[in-house]
Amino acid sequence: MPIMKSNPSSSTVAYCVLGVVAAAGAVAARCSAPHYSLSREPASPISQPLGPQFVSYSFEPAFWIEFFGEPDSPRNLTFTLLNHLHERGARPIIRAGGITMDSMVFDGRQKASVVRTEDGKGGIYRTTVGPAFYRQWDTFPPGTRFVSTLNFGNASLDIARGLAAASYQLQRDKIAYYELGNEPTNYPSSRWNGSTAAYIAQWQHFTGEIDAATHNDSHGRWWASSATTDITPLRVRPSDLIPAGVNSTGQVGQYSIHSYAFATCDPARAARATIANLLNHTLVLHYVDTEILPSAQAAMAAGAGWIIGEFNSVACSGKPGVSDTFAQALWAAAASLAYAARNASAVHAHQGAALRFQSDQQLNAPGDDGSPGFSSYSLLYPVDSSKRGEARVLPVFVSQLLLAEALIDDGNGGVVGGYRIAALDTPEGLSQDGFAAYGIFGGAAAGGLKLAKMVILNTKPYYAGQDAARGTVSLDIGKHKGAAVKRMTAPSVDETDTAKVTWAGQSFRNGNAVGHVSVERLRARERVLLRDSEAVLVTFEE
Repeated sequence: MPIMKSNPSSSTVAYCVLGVVAAAGAVAARCSAPHYSLSREPASPISQPLGPQFVSYSFEPAFWIEFFGEPDSPRNLTFTLLNHLHERGARPIIRAGGITMDSMVFDGRQKASVVRTEDGKGGIYRTTVGPAFYRQWDTFPPGTRFVSTLNFGNASLDIARGLAAASYQLQRDKIAYYELGNEPTNYPSSRWNGSTAAYIAQWQHFTGEIDAATHNDSHGRWWASSATTDITPLRVRPSDLIPAGVNSTGQVGQYSIHSYAFATCDPARAARATIANLLNHTLVLHYVDTEILPSAQAAMAAGAGWIIGEFNSVACSGKPGVSDTFAQALWAAAASLAYAARNASAVHAHQGAALRFQSDQQLNAPGDDGSPGFSSYSLLYPVDSSKRGEARVLPVFVSQLLLAEALIDDGNGGVVGGYRIAALDTPEGLSQDGFAAYGIFGGAAAGGLKLAKMVILNTKPYYAGQDAARGTVSLDIGKHKGAAVKRMTAPSVDETDTAKVTWAGQSFRNGNAVGHVSVERLRARERVLLRDSEAVLVTFEE
């Protein structure tokens, strides 16, 4: 049963005392909780309408079988998570992309969906896909669409065209976009000698030939760029490619850029990948506005959409003790909302495993037996492994439920296209370092946009065993007739046990929801109470 709050009165005490029951245990926020006023007025322009594909994913193709199985034996744990999102109205676009797509080839005689060619220690030289790879798209929830990803790393038109032709022949109706190459910023510098024009010329040659091979199905549906934000001699971010004429042929459907603010690819960057840095919202926004926003603005100025084609918290497969904790859930929600407010059409959270050839200094590695060392930022460890132990869902998954219910769900499991989002100002007296809030707007054009929901995040870290008591803030969210509150919480920010991490009172360690749905009911004008390292979705009554 939903948890109902006691009736408020006009007294301060009635607003201050609140019992919140969560998986983390019962907590009481008393009158000592400081009060702040959260303005309902947008602090930034209200975004374009968001669609059900906003919450999307990228899966490293070399590990496709581990995550999804074969067409006749699908991986139930992964599909259970996708079904939870589908029930909330999300229709993710799945990108089988990442570094290993640039060693991918198609073999029409192969029985298995994916075969890795390895060195015995987890180093992957080639990823061969067969017809079953594309046929398995039929096992996904109805309405799921895909990105046909093509090898550009081998500089072989035949290989890229062969992949495109296979995807077109087997699953043309499920293809949303085509993508040629992953992160050309990381290709050998000799490939184009730092020349943006040379890159565009070869990209247009390949994509033009592939358009012909797919009977023009791919024309106008290409992702362009797919670059990282690393500083390299080759400048191919969307902000570089657009003025250089990448779309002079009219082929581009969306502009893609990859986002990783932290990394464990070398010891120096690994040292900076901490929970405190991950959850510093000032740092989150600085990265977004410095490294991503210029490309987003260039795309929108050109009349095109833009996406985060691949992203996560810590590049080179995450950082255990950071990206496999509840902190990752808070970060994923904060980063995704920031991109939504800047008009991203979709954000593709990356899923995969350590790639031995990615960096010879990286923190992560495959298992000693060469089996996958699954990325600690992923939604789940899909199978038992020597490196990560038993298959299980990771704490970050609850953030995806929050995002789907905030940005897509109409409250009845229906698909809604049309919610808009804008940042709200940090209340006076609180630091932006540990706070973020967004207004979600809906309503018919004739009636004007109305504030339908709020997402509020208190990202100030509270660690297990911390000497100081866990802080709580009391937020006046303005005049309202009543609201429902769903809470994303855990005993501490560094919690790694997904059984103790909850969204609206439910946990998802083994995929299935455990516990009863907990909805806190606010009476008119009642405040929201939020502990350190928590987030809430507030849905207003009509």
